[in-house]
Order: sequence, then structure tokens, then C-alpha cells
Amino acid sequence: MSAKMGRPKSDNPKATQLTVRLDDETLAKLDENAKHHQESRAASLRRGIELINQAIEK
Repeated sequence: MSAKMGRPKSDNPKATQLTVRLDDETLAKLDENAKHHQESRAASLRRGIELINQAIEK
């Protein structure tokens, strides 16, 4: 029998999908931020959530 094929399992799977409605101005800001940091929209949102959470914990 051969070894399993496919992608390796993630250490932190992102199984929850979230849908958000944004106005054009907010979406443009998100895209600008993602482009500036060379990351996806989702990564920018996750980073933003972390920054907000860190501010709350202070």
C-alpha cells in the first residue's frame, strides 16, 4: 500500500467560515491593508482581531 496523498494536516485548521457585509469604503481599506502587508483579506482580518484583542488585554 502506498503512502497517503494530499496536503498534510494543519496544526491550526480554520474550519469556521464567516460571512461579512462591508460597504465599498471599508472593503477598499481592507484591500489596501492586505496589499500593504502582502497578505490575504482573511489574514488581514485575523491580524486585526489579534491587535484588538491585545489592546483589550492591556
